[in-house]
Amino acid sequence: MKPTSRFAFAGLALVAGTALLPVSATTGFTGAAFAASAPAPDAPLKLKVLKVQGNKAIPTADIMAALPYHVGDTVTRETLDAGVQKVAELYKAKNMGAKFSEKERFVKNTVQFYLVIEEQEPSAAPAPAPFVLDKVVFTGNRKVPTSELEAATSLRPGATVTAAAASADAAAIQKVYQKHNLGVQIQPVATQPNHDNHVVLTYQITEK
Repeated sequence: MKPTSRFAFAGLALVAGTALLPVSATTGFTGAAFAASAPAPDAPLKLKVLKVQGNKAIPTADIMAALPYHVGDTVTRETLDAGVQKVAELYKAKNMGAKFSEKERFVKNTVQFYLVIEEQEPSAAPAPAPFVLDKVVFTGNRKVPTSELEAATSLRPGATVTAAAASADAAAIQKVYQKHNLGVQIQPVATQPNHDNHVVLTYQITEK
């Protein structure tokens, strides 16, 4: 009978996995004004042009929806900055990092506003620590002595435990039972008694 290879413990299934950590959106802005002198921060201006550049992960429509102003509205430099803050909050809510810069062009009492976004790639989490074997336990084997099973398997205390290694040893146990013309079901179960990366590997054996 084919051995069962379910690994009923927290963590081992993550040996080959990685996780993405959210990167908080940067809220510092830089601005460039295309005029010899910019108007006062609270001077009313008619928004003539509003464009978003550099965004890829978040659609422009979503960014425009987050901005509290549209072309044709009366704004100030302060309200333009406040709108960029809203976009930063949108990126933060989506666990994405970004840097923002503003480009403004003033013509009389109008402003052309360009929001340039530099999105940041999420960083990968460091690889988890390998699982270290503290002990191997065999349970349920009444017809085959433990010493024979220990001789057939390869994992020893201090070794790195992987799902593949545990499955290979389960297959080796099955071959021992086949040699004795006995049926068997084998279930490797790993536990972490100390809640760290050290595990106890138990082969639960059901003889047929």
